[in-house]
Amino acid sequence: MIDDIGKTLVHLVKTYSPTGKEKQAVSIFNSYLKKSGAAEIGTDNAGNGFGIFDGEGLSVILCGHIDTVPGKLRVMVKDGILYGRGAVDAKSSLVSLLYGASIAKESGFKGSLKVIAAIGEEGPGKGILEVIRTQTKSDYAIFGEPSDVNGITVGYRGRLLIDVAFQTEPFHASAPWMGGNAVDAAILAWSRIRDLYSGNTEFSKVSAALTGIRGGESDNITPSKSRITLDFRFPPLVDRNNILKEVTGICDSLNLPVPAKIKVRSEVKPYISSTKSPLAMAFRSAVSQKTGSSAKLVFKSGSGDMNILGNSWNIPAVTYGPGDTKLSHTNSERIKLEDVEKSAEIVSDALILLERELQ
Repeated sequence: MIDDIGKTLVHLVKTYSPTGKEKQAVSIFNSYLKKSGAAEIGTDNAGNGFGIFDGEGLSVILCGHIDTVPGKLRVMVKDGILYGRGAVDAKSSLVSLLYGASIAKESGFKGSLKVIAAIGEEGPGKGILEVIRTQTKSDYAIFGEPSDVNGITVGYRGRLLIDVAFQTEPFHASAPWMGGNAVDAAILAWSRIRDLYSGNTEFSKVSAALTGIRGGESDNITPSKSRITLDFRFPPLVDRNNILKEVTGICDSLNLPVPAKIKVRSEVKPYISSTKSPLAMAFRSAVSQKTGSSAKLVFKSGSGDMNILGNSWNIPAVTYGPGDTKLSHTNSERIKLEDVEKSAEIVSDALILLERELQ
């Protein structure tokens, strides 16, 4: 089995698929869905790949994302470890879901399984939004993201992505003392926002990151316009409107000639799955049986497709997959191939246990 899993994963990691350029990788994934016994294989209007393992009764969606952040990395296998972009986030998890579904059907799982390779997760979530819009609501959902072999992600913070635009008067660069400039205003605003939020590392608190800054029209004029992009992550007990009020208050305190303009680019609500749901309990048992240790319940500081579908469909969901999440989006992405195989077996065992519990 590890040879099949390894071959599939290496093929997918070698196929560079940053957000917006997933088409070739989806086609390859669909070919492996066919080899694994799935039926009704296809690509939806958004570009998601999918395949169905037919059955009756219990229905489960297994959804991993096939897009990655930009940046090619050298792909190689050394001492059973695969290196490359997407090795951790999150093609290894996607492959674990694919083979977990296949193994479960071979082991007697009677229900229906739909495996989806979603596009756009690292972007605006185009893929999962199409799933919600067009697919029949399932009983349960399993998402693929790194949580380590013995970790089960049951909670994600929400995300609020905003642009803040500043405008001031322009002055000759030889006389900057004549007035403030828009870039200075942006830096000062971010400094105060950073002091308020950026030291927060706990799941239960809001964190903020500056992800973009733009400004300046000419090299001999002080900037009259600037814009910063801020990424806020917030827990369930925090109202996103309170974050916007804090940012507005900070910007107003700068006393600029033109009030700063705040635009919400995108937002995702927080999601916490019940740790007592049959799905969560099945995964906890499967992890314990396969690894010999208790499963870790993980609450992640980020957000993912589970937030969007879980909140929309209001069904029990968990996120699971091999790999160290700290390696996500880094130039050091790597995964043990044996961990991918073990994770696939845990997915299969969890599905079998879930169906057995519900009978």
